[in-house]
Amino acid sequence: MSKFIKTVLLIGMLVLAAGCASEESLIEPPSESTLGEQIYEQSSALNKNLNRSTQTESIAISDTLIFSDALAKALVESPALQSSAWQVRVKEAERIQASLLPNPELEAEMENFGGTGPFEGYDSRETTIRLSQKILLGADRMKRKRVAGLDRNLAGWDYETKRLDILTGVSKAYISALEAQKHLEQQRELLEVAEQFYNSVVAQVKAGKVSQLEATKANVELSKVRIELRRIQQKQSSAFAALAAFWGSRSPEFTWLEGALDTTESIPELTGLIQYVERNPDIARWATEIQRLEANVSYQRAKGIPDIKLGAGYRRMEDLDAEAALVSVSIPLPFFNRNQGNVKAARYQLNQAETQREGVFADVYRNLSQSYHRLNASYYEVQQLKSEVIPGAEEAYEAAQIGYSQGKFDFLEVLDAQRTLFTSRTRYIESLAEFNKAIADVERLIGTSLEDISTN
Repeated sequence: MSKFIKTVLLIGMLVLAAGCASEESLIEPPSESTLGEQIYEQSSALNKNLNRSTQTESIAISDTLIFSDALAKALVESPALQSSAWQVRVKEAERIQASLLPNPELEAEMENFGGTGPFEGYDSRETTIRLSQKILLGADRMKRKRVAGLDRNLAGWDYETKRLDILTGVSKAYISALEAQKHLEQQRELLEVAEQFYNSVVAQVKAGKVSQLEATKANVELSKVRIELRRIQQKQSSAFAALAAFWGSRSPEFTWLEGALDTTESIPELTGLIQYVERNPDIARWATEIQRLEANVSYQRAKGIPDIKLGAGYRRMEDLDAEAALVSVSIPLPFFNRNQGNVKAARYQLNQAETQREGVFADVYRNLSQSYHRLNASYYEVQQLKSEVIPGAEEAYEAAQIGYSQGKFDFLEVLDAQRTLFTSRTRYIESLAEFNKAIADVERLIGTSLEDISTN
């Protein structure tokens, strides 16, 4: 082989190798976290436990469960959240694949042998070795890489959305379980009161002060309280199981929840909450979505630009005992297919996304308004029950008990006062639960906690 041909082949192979090797500097390693570190710097609710989705450690909980442990355990062990975290890794891998150069092609060819006449045998054979590389003229690779990178960012947004859904779901499930626990405590108190009242009525029957009919009525009411106690026990078990299901547990390991249902002194105005809506990942993700679709339009246009294939090779002609260098250039002629259909589809998808974004904005604002009005209504109800209804019911019940012992009131009046008191207490617990659930819904929609807003 002549020095000239060797030099041509050597240069060609070095150029191709350099093109492949240079890609290593363009590939960023997969990040170990999602976009939260840059996007949610001011949202403590979303930064909680950011990088723990792929860890395998388990958070141990005791018989008494606290709210922070429930949140942490769900964030670490939730199957739905772990699945979403893996999707981020999938998109990171696809971005790496999208950034790679096309592989060079090595072709070997032998002709003019094994025939008849002058081509009999191998003396007239021609051997060709060719190395070719596709050159992406339209910057396809970089634009494809950008689309894939934005796909990865969207997967990060989906992870953040799922993570916030988990936080909100655990919060509401914890509130429901705590509500059931409070109901059970009150029902046991009511059972104790009903038993004491029944014993009091029996004593008065024995003393001849009241008839046996009142003892029968008191026993009926006592049986109703016991039945209701059994129903509330089942409701608490169901609520505990629903809470434990957030971290994939088939049965709750805990038997008691620590915490209290309470209200704040005041709630922010709706107009003050609207400015935080941009932190909602359902809305914030659309900036990335639009960027991704715009990048796809640019990528589809780039695909319409024909790519050149350059080749260099060596040919050996045995009958002439000669060698020669080969150089080739090929390019498709875009007479029919200029990728115009995909370009138009990409533009339509961009227009569609802009319309969908407006719809999401409208949905979030509507849901925020509805959640805020539930929050406001439950807040007012809690305040009224706490300051007026329950104190009045307690006073009436005490007066009825005293009057019954003195013979001034009958059995039905005492029973009515007792029912009013415990019904008011039950409604107070329910209103507190509704208030705290409304807070969870509002915080989900604004992407931050009301405590942070109040502090600021």
